[in-house]
Amino acid sequence: MDYFTLRRHVAELAKALEDKPVLARATDVPGRSFSLRLKRRDGWNDLVISLDNPGQGLRLTVDCPESERSSSLVRTMNRLLTNGRLAGITLAGNEADGQYDRVVRLHFVVVDSFFGNRSDFYLFGEFTGRVADVFICDADMKILDRFARTSNNLIGGVYRLPESQPLLNPGTIDGCSASRILAAPPEEWKNQIGGLSPQFASELAFRAVGLEDRPVKFAELYTESCSNQLISVYLKNGRFKTLSCFRLSYLSEKPDFEFASVNEAMNWLEDFQAGPHRFNEAKKRVLSALHSDLKQKNSLIEDQQALLQKFSGADHFQKLGNLLVASLYRVKPGSRTVEVEDWQTGENLTIELDTSKTPAANATRFFNLYKKARRGIIEVEKRIEALKGEIDWLREQIWLAENATAESDLPFEEKKANHYRSTPKNKKEQNSARKGRISGVKPAFEIEGCRFYVGRNAKQNDLLTFQVARRGDWWFHANDVPGAHVILKKPEGEINENDLWAGAVLASWFSFARESSKVAVDATEVSHVKRIPGGMPGRVSYTHQQTIMVNPGDALPWVSKNLSK
Repeated sequence: MDYFTLRRHVAELAKALEDKPVLARATDVPGRSFSLRLKRRDGWNDLVISLDNPGQGLRLTVDCPESERSSSLVRTMNRLLTNGRLAGITLAGNEADGQYDRVVRLHFVVVDSFFGNRSDFYLFGEFTGRVADVFICDADMKILDRFARTSNNLIGGVYRLPESQPLLNPGTIDGCSASRILAAPPEEWKNQIGGLSPQFASELAFRAVGLEDRPVKFAELYTESCSNQLISVYLKNGRFKTLSCFRLSYLSEKPDFEFASVNEAMNWLEDFQAGPHRFNEAKKRVLSALHSDLKQKNSLIEDQQALLQKFSGADHFQKLGNLLVASLYRVKPGSRTVEVEDWQTGENLTIELDTSKTPAANATRFFNLYKKARRGIIEVEKRIEALKGEIDWLREQIWLAENATAESDLPFEEKKANHYRSTPKNKKEQNSARKGRISGVKPAFEIEGCRFYVGRNAKQNDLLTFQVARRGDWWFHANDVPGAHVILKKPEGEINENDLWAGAVLASWFSFARESSKVAVDATEVSHVKRIPGGMPGRVSYTHQQTIMVNPGDALPWVSKNLSK
């Protein structure tokens, strides 16, 4: 987004938020983004701040899906700004001082409910392309935390705008200066006149026939950028190219889409371009990582099976030890071998001996090899069983990822997010994060007084089963196939057979066996479901289950009703 479009966008947001809404909480959302949940006079809104291109910037929306990420900046905002008011939103730079940086400042006022003390905090969003970041500062502009770790401003220092030389005001520049500057190549204009983006320069060069036309066309184009005309959106090969508050004739005679405000254009961009593209790319990365892990686990289980085959000769060592003990009297000192009769086959068997050991010690060596092999068999079988559980879990995650319909349904990409994620420092922060996640969970279906919650990935399954669910609630999962955890809550009345049937139908629908006509679903009270120690999120064991045979197709009316909302 160029400077002039951002300036108009900030003015629109300032007017829309002039009621000074209260910040209920901040949450991480998909992508390099977070959301400020604002309580307003006439309802709720999410102010989303994103560092991802092409949707870099701010947008005001009704609702935004949360991410499982827990960024340090979001936790800091929740600690310092919760119940504070958003007092204002402006551009951080002062045009009178020649500052035309694409930096937005949000001013929060927090009043202590007990002492009545006022504290001022500022959120600076640098929307400057690749080197973009968000900072939270106190009243002295000391940086308390940051989001992406890409800017030169450091935590603990005083916040400073990106360094740039003072630029001329495009609205008050005189004709002589404009003619002199615009006579230079277009790529040099932005170094002297404020706010001139590459697309502004390209449009001016396209509209001006000759050098003498440039000052006049410049004035016209700047006036157009300050007007309230429709926001133009341009695509290239069906993909988003750019948006602008003035027409970009050099790209096309007519925009592909037009919107009354920048915010409408930004929400359209997220819903139909940036969001779907980010989701598809994230889905590819997640599936690639899961398939890679599955391949590794399968390779490990092959190695363990080969080791099991190696240990399968344990009984042979015991047999040699027993035969040698029975034939000790026949072993001559210093013998390398001894020939004994095999009791089972009646044939003669030659046993090789270690000449450095006594015949009895040789027998003991065979018995020790037998014991070692038996211990090895037990350990390898345990490892194979554990690997099979991990493989089943990975196959379930692959199925869940393949059937995900939103980015928030995908497993969180821990490695990719390490550069802007940190673990909560103490139990208070961990409990706060946990409560925030629980409060954001909504039932997927409400059927005949029952609330059904459906997990769409491993962490959601774990969250629903062990944090959202309470004693007396029921848990469902399709038997022996990948699928989602389904939780049944009934606020009023006893859970009956019809309620259990509905839960089983939903569990069968949200499973690998959706296309089958008959699916076995295990159902048990949540108190009988346990985490597997050391297992990945969502891996459980359960007891006291009853198996219900259902047809997944019976869930279609409920699913269709949800989709139509």
